[in-house]
Amino acid sequence: MQHRNRNGLSALDVTVTIVILLVLAALLLPAVQTSRCGGASRRSQCKNNLKQIGLSLMNYHDVHQTFPPGWIVSEEKGQSSGFGWGYQLLPYFDQKPLFEKFNAKNKLSDKTSGNAKLAATILTAMRCQSDDGPDQAESRWMSSLGTTNYVGNFGIGLPTSYSRLADSQTTFADPRAVQGILGGNTKVRIRDVKDGMSNVILVGERRLSKTAVEWADGRIEGKFNSYWAGLPNVETVSPLAIVATSTGENFERALEIQDERGDIPLVGNVDAVATAEGRKRLPYFGINCDIHGQPLQSSDGVGVVTAGFSSWHTGGAQVVLGDGTVRFLSENIDPFILTNLMRRADGKTLGEF
Repeated sequence: MQHRNRNGLSALDVTVTIVILLVLAALLLPAVQTSRCGGASRRSQCKNNLKQIGLSLMNYHDVHQTFPPGWIVSEEKGQSSGFGWGYQLLPYFDQKPLFEKFNAKNKLSDKTSGNAKLAATILTAMRCQSDDGPDQAESRWMSSLGTTNYVGNFGIGLPTSYSRLADSQTTFADPRAVQGILGGNTKVRIRDVKDGMSNVILVGERRLSKTAVEWADGRIEGKFNSYWAGLPNVETVSPLAIVATSTGENFERALEIQDERGDIPLVGNVDAVATAEGRKRLPYFGINCDIHGQPLQSSDGVGVVTAGFSSWHTGGAQVVLGDGTVRFLSENIDPFILTNLMRRADGKTLGEF
């Protein structure tokens, strides 16, 4: 005879109910764990991608005694190839066969040589698995280009291909304007990184938008794509498609000011990011936030990007430093620290991050 409790349930009923609940919990737990582990796994893979990029940059430096140029620009307008630092790293990124197929004497967008088709190649190692943006994007100059989630460190100030220093005799980008690592025709050496390799960013993350378009020159925020191969047209496509900056300033006006060393101009006043008044005249591009300091849209996957770093990881973005370490930078990082990390030789003390 079965014993029933006051609600009329037998001991067997209670036992069966408990067993069913335990089975359901056992079935649901792996799904929850998979979701959590999946996010961690994607972030880990992204970290490995950045490690490989950092290692490739160092291997390039070992061979050429300099880091690669951020992008190639010719003194004669209309003749710039537009090849970027990502293309330059292909031989050191286990992509030498792809590198050798390009014809560097022609423009990146050249169709007759096959460059345009090659630039559309999808490189999974240049994409973060947490980002489900498009692997390829259309351009006015090319049918499609391979996209990337990793952009180089230009430094501070806004990169413009044909801006120059006030004392320059050239009509095109002056490498002295670059306080980071990668810019137009740059040849930055390790010995130029006077702050120490562990105190400067080489490359960092930038998210992709599902409805992005080509990054128009002169724009600092919007739904724009980033490319691994370079700039499809140097005259009209912003270098921000392949590099990032932490502060903005009118480039040509800011370049008129030189610091006491004479070799690294004060493009963008780093002190201005400290105050609200300063930010009104000097835009600060924080991590995962817009130029007003508000979080980038993320709910629908079509939010804007800025000239800075961003990602679909919760709470921040990853960067690789000059010593090869990959750090996750919080979107709440102190503006001074981020800006100092972007400058290779500012001589300022770097705080904890």
